[in-house]
Amino acid sequence: MSKIQEALRRLQQTGDSGQPAQVEGDDPMATTMSRIAKPVRRDSDDVLMSSVTTNPHTLIVDREALRNEGLLAPEQDSVLLAKQYQAIKRPLIRHAFGKRATKVEDGNLIMVTSALAGEGKTFTSMNLALSMAQERDHSVVLVDADVAKPHVSSIFGVGDEAGLLDLLEDSSLSPQSLVMATDVDRLYVLPAGAPRVNATELLASDRMESVARSLANIGEQPIVIFDSPPLLQTSEASVVATLAGQVLVVVRAGQTSQQAVMNALSMLGDDGAVNLVLNVATEQSGDYNYGYGYGYGATDKLKDTARLAEGADKPAAAEN
Repeated sequence: MSKIQEALRRLQQTGDSGQPAQVEGDDPMATTMSRIAKPVRRDSDDVLMSSVTTNPHTLIVDREALRNEGLLAPEQDSVLLAKQYQAIKRPLIRHAFGKRATKVEDGNLIMVTSALAGEGKTFTSMNLALSMAQERDHSVVLVDADVAKPHVSSIFGVGDEAGLLDLLEDSSLSPQSLVMATDVDRLYVLPAGAPRVNATELLASDRMESVARSLANIGEQPIVIFDSPPLLQTSEASVVATLAGQVLVVVRAGQTSQQAVMNALSMLGDDGAVNLVLNVATEQSGDYNYGYGYGYGATDKLKDTARLAEGADKPAAAEN
């Protein structure tokens, strides 16, 4: 049995007991979500990132609403979740910029996906973006690349705003003009944009590569996080994966089958830096189940997969 197969088998075992609390809504009912952040008009001087020059919107993030929607940990558990994302983000940042680690080409373009819906990928995208925005040396752009089901755009109440798909169809638009600042220092959002029947073709176009490169050069040592569709349920996800230097595949303990994860990984090829994040592991704390295990591969797929299995055995605490 290979290291990947052994790690995935052990991933499944972590979810055999306990009933996980519901994670973020990769769920059709997500369309009923109330607005989490409110776009308000601010002077352009309030936009923190100097490269974002023309978009007058600043998103005011309502953390209590995020908690109510299950996208942030309850306040009493926020420290536990923060520690988990510190562990997850640190190797990503090191490999993105070659900080005491091998530099991954386009490593500051990070795709967050899953094999299937309901794994917690948007929860992971959101919390990873918030954690990375705490880094003093980096700005973070969270891109809603799940154009079939733009959950991030719904969360921030900007589903009707121009965004990624508009950029891809209209070459006269600049990414800087549509990226929105938030009231969280160094955190920015690019909505999905108006839906289009040719979304897959737009994402696969040369223009998409140009937009990604522009985003990767916005601000000071920028990190771009793409909240992407599930790999096995849409064609868009595999297209986005060709641009990202690093990929996080969210796996829900006790729910995602090993075969589904293996099929998803096979769609990512053998050259990229692929990472697994274990969601909803079963270390019980109060009324919630906690735990993330993670594996990181810098140059080979899951090169350090053993770390994933170790994390699955004794997961540290994190909100599911």
